[in-house]
Amino acid sequence: MNNDEYHADPAVSASHLHAVAKSPAHYYARYIDPNRRPTIPTAAMKLGTLVHTAVLEPDEVYKRYAVCPPRNTKAGKEAAAEMAANGIETVTQSDWDMARDMCEAVYAHPIAAELLSEGAPEQSIWWTDPTTKQRCKCRPDWLKGDGTIIDLKTTQDASANSFAKSVANFRYHVQQAHYQNGTSAERFIFIAVEKFPPYGVGIYELDAEAVAEGSRLAARDLRRIATCHQINEWPGYSPAITPLSLPTWAYNGDIISPEDF
Repeated sequence: MNNDEYHADPAVSASHLHAVAKSPAHYYARYIDPNRRPTIPTAAMKLGTLVHTAVLEPDEVYKRYAVCPPRNTKAGKEAAAEMAANGIETVTQSDWDMARDMCEAVYAHPIAAELLSEGAPEQSIWWTDPTTKQRCKCRPDWLKGDGTIIDLKTTQDASANSFAKSVANFRYHVQQAHYQNGTSAERFIFIAVEKFPPYGVGIYELDAEAVAEGSRLAARDLRRIATCHQINEWPGYSPAITPLSLPTWAYNGDIISPEDF
């Protein structure tokens, strides 16, 4: 099954859980509303897909992608149209070079190369959640024969401290829980690769507390989807006036004095 066919299936994915965590209204607008607009991939999303293909499915890169001449020329426009007609996605030379360099960095890392030496990419998996009876799906980047999931992430900063923030901000721990629910995988390992030289690579596993929190949130979000389907209501943010506090980091101890003016 190709990626488009997988995403067209309405089963609950990790992305569904992320959407409903924001609010059921956001989930409805993106996945259920019959008048919803198709999601348009951002430049970052397109680059991420290109890198994933280069690293995990290298034999497919030249079948799916090609560098296109500048589109501000007649030759460029004609080449782009011909490539699109043949199902080939056009990329810039700079993105192609970046994806190549990131791929080389991943395989130059001894642990990353070993993790990707055995297994299969992009396996589509479905199951029914035993508690909510929701039909679910996942598509691990790489699934090893021993049941280990490898998840490739492109990032600005692959250092441990920064990637921990990415896990929290982008809910990678919730994604991990969802994938492990569907595969019964005992291990889930992240390969994080930076988008700029020297294309640093970090290999990470979440600790027990992070895994537990991801499982809690995944179960909560799935229950929320099931409940909203049952009552056919998709509320947004609170309709009331809500007291608001500044986040802790906003209080840095600075005091404005008359001398500051």
